[in-house]
Amino acid sequence: MADQRDKILRKAAIKQARRLTAIQKDTDKEIRRLLKKALEQINHDLALAPDPKSWQAFHLSSLKENVKRALETMERGASSRLGSAAGQAWQAGIDLVDKPIEAAGGARFRLDGVLGEIDTRQLRAMRSFMTDRIGDISTSVANRINSELGLVMIGAKTQHQAAEAIGALIDGGRARATTIIRTELGRAFSVASQERYEQAAKKLPGLKKQWHRSGKVHSRPQHDAIDGQVRAVDEPFTLGNGISLMFPRDPRAPAAETINCGCESVPFMDTWEQEV
Repeated sequence: MADQRDKILRKAAIKQARRLTAIQKDTDKEIRRLLKKALEQINHDLALAPDPKSWQAFHLSSLKENVKRALETMERGASSRLGSAAGQAWQAGIDLVDKPIEAAGGARFRLDGVLGEIDTRQLRAMRSFMTDRIGDISTSVANRINSELGLVMIGAKTQHQAAEAIGALIDGGRARATTIIRTELGRAFSVASQERYEQAAKKLPGLKKQWHRSGKVHSRPQHDAIDGQVRAVDEPFTLGNGISLMFPRDPRAPAAETINCGCESVPFMDTWEQEV
């Protein structure tokens, strides 16, 4: 009976973990759309600008203002979408603990009716951090685009060359945004799961957590090596290089171990005991 429960638990946990992937993909798709729209607007304004030989300071100033507006519009849309996605990832992280345990143990092991809400202060802090990171991308890209426009004005580049460079800058911003989405939404997911583990362990003495590798083609070997490692909910996982992580994408761990990490910490039951 316990073996059957364990199989159901693991299958349900993997299913819940895939919710995070879907949230990340949907968010990335929307932010790519917003960046593409910003690029189209900037290229449109650049194409309508007069011949650079006749540019005056006000032409450059007007283009810079248009760039600023286009990227601010992108930033507002991206920040709103990231804030919403962070809330979804947070709830999915809670469900990573609750749903598999209920699926394997039945209604008697339903946790959402027994445990209270977890503290969302960390979620609010993470939302603010994500918004700041997107703002940094917007500002950085705008400044570099303005430098390209300046090169056009002094005759160092053609408008066509500047348009190509601007496209590359937007692509760079898109890549940075994708990293933020994967890492920070994943972090919100994992933080919520860890908080839920600590709550649930008070009711389920047999509850532990197990490292589940991402399965990516270019995954970290040291993360793959601890696939299946089991720890008490309040103990960290330990990598072969001696680094400890309380959960995947632990903000206290080195960035090299957390950026774009796709691993998860899934529920593991030593025994199916329950506190009365």
